[in-house]
Amino acid sequence: MTFLISGVVGNPRADSKTLAATRSLVASLTDALGASDAGVVDLAEFGGRVLDSSDAGVAGERARLAAVQLLVVATPVYKGSYTGLLKAFLDGYGPGALSSTFAVPLTIAASPQHSLAGGTHLQPVLDELGALSPLGGLFLPDAVAADGAQRDTAIAEWIERRSVVLGSLAGVAA
Repeated sequence: MTFLISGVVGNPRADSKTLAATRSLVASLTDALGASDAGVVDLAEFGGRVLDSSDAGVAGERARLAAVQLLVVATPVYKGSYTGLLKAFLDGYGPGALSSTFAVPLTIAASPQHSLAGGTHLQPVLDELGALSPLGGLFLPDAVAADGAQRDTAIAEWIERRSVVLGSLAGVAA
């Protein structure tokens, strides 16, 4: 079995710094685990279609993401929480739908006061869906996420601090 890593981005703006950070984190985790990168879904491409339960494109992406082993769930923090776009997408899953999935909540915000939004607001939704988060979440300040070099350094340091858990996941990947 191939260990697949993917990401979903809940920023309503296309080609956002959230998307860039998610792609970087997915690529770094893929390298660290010797896994396969299954690509990143940018929900901005779907917009309001995430609310339509009959939309085949959205349903297909939900199913594809439920089949990966590690999912980065990324959002900017607005008003102290994750975006409505991401909430609408995640609401399309039934309880336990991600029970075979490890998840990494990735949040980006201008204020360090929002650094706990991933754990406080996003993690309970991932728990409801059955996802496990042994690596914990990653918070990137807006300025760090906007600067490729700083972003990649922060991601590398985050991954390094989780080397023991990543080693266990690598065993799962093998």
